[in-house]
Amino acid sequence: MIRLVVPGRPVPAVRMTQRSKFVNKQAQRYLEYKNYIGWLAKAEKIKRAEGLVEVKAIAYLHGLREPDADNLAKAYLDSLNGIAWIDDRQVRKLTIEKVKVDTAKEQRSEIEIYEVKK
Repeated sequence: MIRLVVPGRPVPAVRMTQRSKFVNKQAQRYLEYKNYIGWLAKAEKIKRAEGLVEVKAIAYLHGLREPDADNLAKAYLDSLNGIAWIDDRQVRKLTIEKVKVDTAKEQRSEIEIYEVKK
């Protein structure tokens, strides 16, 4: 099992075009978050899974605005593609949970990756 803790408010994936990723602030924020998760995974020297995987992620969120679970899932899978696994087609089971926290400082994402048998 691999466990990765990503400090800070989870940032969901957003729709973007080739052009909008340079001008849309939400798109830029998402791309920075995606790169941040990838950088953390590389810093932790995560071993790339060759076989099938299961991903469990918990987004700890503060405040009234809550991102959609599917957009959080896309952010996590896209950011770890080519790092924790070769391609996200290897993901056989995906669990996304959202948990409310009392303060903004407690916000984070916890991602667990398990290699599974066929």
